[in-house]
Amino acid sequence: MTDSGIEIEITADLVHDLLQEQHPDLAGLTIREVAGGWDNQQWRLGDELAVRMPRTERAPDLQRKECRWLPVLAPRLPLPVPNPVQIGVPSARFPKPLTIMTWVLGEPLDYTSISRGDHAADTLAGFLRALHVEAPAQAPISSDRGAHPR
Repeated sequence: MTDSGIEIEITADLVHDLLQEQHPDLAGLTIREVAGGWDNQQWRLGDELAVRMPRTERAPDLQRKECRWLPVLAPRLPLPVPNPVQIGVPSARFPKPLTIMTWVLGEPLDYTSISRGDHAADTLAGFLRALHVEAPAQAPISSDRGAHPR
């Protein structure tokens, strides 16, 4: 949906054309749609990348935060997380910035079981311990995310 309220269909052809215009070095990679997602529609780009196309009004702000903070968090975490590779700009064809991120192999939990081995709980606990530390002073504060569970 655009600011004017007109729905733009995000297709593989649109993704390819935007890559050709803005990131021609990546336009030759295979593009495959990834099921799921709420704020963004995601596309596999080759074997190692993903293109995230905003489809809600809040998605561009969330993507900017991800691009700023995922590289800060990644070295502190015991599991891989997506990292920004390139950022697209709004254009006449698509009025929001797209992001190109690294692809992290795995299965979403809504498609598989969390009990995938004896080490799964320890791995998850280690990730959460590494993630749940005091945020840097300049970290953003969100009114709808990251609040205390109560």
